[in-house]
Amino acid sequence: MSALLDVIKAETFKVLRKRRLYLLAALYWLLLPALVLIVARVVHVNLAGSFANDGGTVDQGLQFFASPMGIARLALSAPAFTSPTLYIVAVTLLAALLIGDERSQNMWKTVLVVQPKRWAVLAGKIVVMMGALAALMLGAAVFGFLFGAVGTTFLPTDFSGAWPPLVGLYLLQLAQLLAPVLLAFLLITLVRSGVLGVVMVLFLPSLIETLYTVLNTIAQLQPLNRINAIFQALRIQNTWQALPKYFFTSNLYNPGRQASGELLGQIGVSGELSGSGPFAALLGTGMTLGHSALVMAGYAVLFGVILFWWFLSRDFD
Repeated sequence: MSALLDVIKAETFKVLRKRRLYLLAALYWLLLPALVLIVARVVHVNLAGSFANDGGTVDQGLQFFASPMGIARLALSAPAFTSPTLYIVAVTLLAALLIGDERSQNMWKTVLVVQPKRWAVLAGKIVVMMGALAALMLGAAVFGFLFGAVGTTFLPTDFSGAWPPLVGLYLLQLAQLLAPVLLAFLLITLVRSGVLGVVMVLFLPSLIETLYTVLNTIAQLQPLNRINAIFQALRIQNTWQALPKYFFTSNLYNPGRQASGELLGQIGVSGELSGSGPFAALLGTGMTLGHSALVMAGYAVLFGVILFWWFLSRDFD
């Protein structure tokens, strides 16, 4: 245990000295909520006194987006919709620091001489990585709340909202980030090039899922005629709906994307909430949180077993 604590202290010191963590924090903690308040102020000035606000529609939208609860929720949800997502960008940048720098600077021999217990070295890096991600997400929630509190002084917003479910979604999203952390460590460890490892982490899961979808769709095709055309279309549609249930990306961001479920209900996308709409796979609403947690736990176990086996058994040059 002392070996693990020593690694955690050393890796924490290294992470805190690098600017990339603070750059991510500035973008995530300051830029996002500031943009939300600017947009909310413009909307309020232009629409609050118009017919668009009949029945308080605009005020309700501002409460959803720009209240303390709204900005904290958006801080969880918005990073899950970008491409590549802010979550995987943070994972990649931090993994490149914690694993990639050792290879690029030829430091593995030195590290393993200082701390010969390899399991402690790897486990300590993973703990620090998850701690850094937790700090980023906690800061996003806190700053979202603070910016939203400032917004209540010039917007028709208040502090109401269901906070416990949102906290649960934050914790679940953080826990599910363990799988991409292990995948990033594995890929960067396996390949010789740090740049190639970063690119693989960013795009390999989506590329594999796209190729598998295309190949599976082609496999469903049969000689086409007027009689079986409708049945082939239905079969392909069912295939597309079934595939994302076990995809890495669809399940990974499900907690963050489900935080937008209330918004989808407000704008009338009821099919997406039930998992039957055309964008259900993208939004992650076709899978329950429990299903996504189990799928991501399976990925984490798979990547973790391969990573530890490789790291503990190979000879570093």
